Amino acid sequence: MEITRRIAEYVTGATIEDFPPDAVEAAKGAIMDCLACMLAGSRESLADILCRYAAAESAVPVATVVGRGFRTSPANAALVNGAMAHALDYDDITQITKTHPTAVLLPAALAAAEETGASGRDMLLGYMTGFEVACALGETLSEAYYDDLGWHPTGPLGAVGAAAAAGRTMALDQEQMAMAVSLAASQASGLRQNFGTMTKPFHAGDAARAGVVSARLVREGFTASQDALEGRFGFIRAFSGGQDFNPGQVAENLGNKHYLVESGIEIKKYPCCGSAHLALDATFDLLSQGSIDPGAVDRIEVMVDFDPPRSLIHSRPVSSLEGKFSMQYCLAAALLDRRVGLQSFTDGQVLRPEAQALIPRIDMRRIPGNEGRPSWTEGYHEVEVRLKDGSILRQQAHRAATGALRGVTMEDIREKFRDCASQALPGAAAAEVLSRLDRLEEEEPVSSLTDLIQG
Repeated sequence: MEITRRIAEYVTGATIEDFPPDAVEAAKGAIMDCLACMLAGSRESLADILCRYAAAESAVPVATVVGRGFRTSPANAALVNGAMAHALDYDDITQITKTHPTAVLLPAALAAAEETGASGRDMLLGYMTGFEVACALGETLSEAYYDDLGWHPTGPLGAVGAAAAAGRTMALDQEQMAMAVSLAASQASGLRQNFGTMTKPFHAGDAARAGVVSARLVREGFTASQDALEGRFGFIRAFSGGQDFNPGQVAENLGNKHYLVESGIEIKKYPCCGSAHLALDATFDLLSQGSIDPGAVDRIEVMVDFDPPRSLIHSRPVSSLEGKFSMQYCLAAALLDRRVGLQSFTDGQVLRPEAQALIPRIDMRRIPGNEGRPSWTEGYHEVEVRLKDGSILRQQAHRAATGALRGVTMEDIREKFRDCASQALPGAAAAEVLSRLDRLEEEEPVSSLTDLIQG
């Protein structure tokens, strides 16, 4: 089955009118949220290093590096913006692919829009079609891709989605689009073993860069196969470990499903790995019922679904990045501070004696029966706090499983944007950006918006 060509046909033919209104609204919310994460992430050490790299590269200053005050090549802008968007692990996630979609798709579409003078509407459609492609492709893969083989799904699926997003924004034709996603498929990568380091957010930036490079090279005449996804030695088989994959689902689902609704966009409330969020929700529910003295805690047991022990790999964190991938630290911070926010993840906060004393008293294990089950099947966590006086506090939290925009409202996203943007923009500029993002389809060209977020 010609999957790559089917993707090209879909991407080049889609219009915003093909999507239901709640999908469009969710996409705009995701873009607003991602720009917020970029602005906050622009103050991270990772951003300093990548900006020095991008500034040292000889390039025509075309595309904005968000919050950093300069422009660079489209590829380097996509790389830096994608990494900054994912630097705090505060960016959105989606269920079907278990990826951080917008941190990859938006930087690719944004860079392509700036280079070509595209409108906000063009960029929005590029983002939306890239989202649909990544989800349709992800749904064909073996469960082993997500659960056993060590890949970070944001990188490989993101690279192909980014090529679609950039290619659509650049108005590639069908043949060019097929080759662009094929070329991106050969650049797809990202290993879970790098979680808790700067390399995890690099995965998002590198996937965005791969999408932009692929679309631009193909536009200039570079060639690639037109079956690199479904072929005998192609993406789907390779990333599935050679078994239990179903490429026919792409043709069946792409354009018939709306993944923006069916998979949805989950906006993060906490700037850490999403695998800790349900346990944090449960903990804050307990705290809302009455104060808990951290010194009175004997043990905390966290019962989780499949994913957290695989992603939250730092049970004894000693740095801010490790803390983002530690159930133990996240819950310790919640109990100590009664909040988990941008200020929670510094080396000093992770290493403070009160947190380090509480961390060994927190255990995480899977809910019985979840062993060997695919990711995100259960969708709830349970926190049990055992106090030294013998009393027990227990609370469950369940994952939102329906809707295009899950777990938050648009006003919640606006408030998160204001908080994150304050790290990099004056208040008046942030308010103007927020107003323009609400009317993204009217921005023409998109550079009228990027002038404001350059910082």
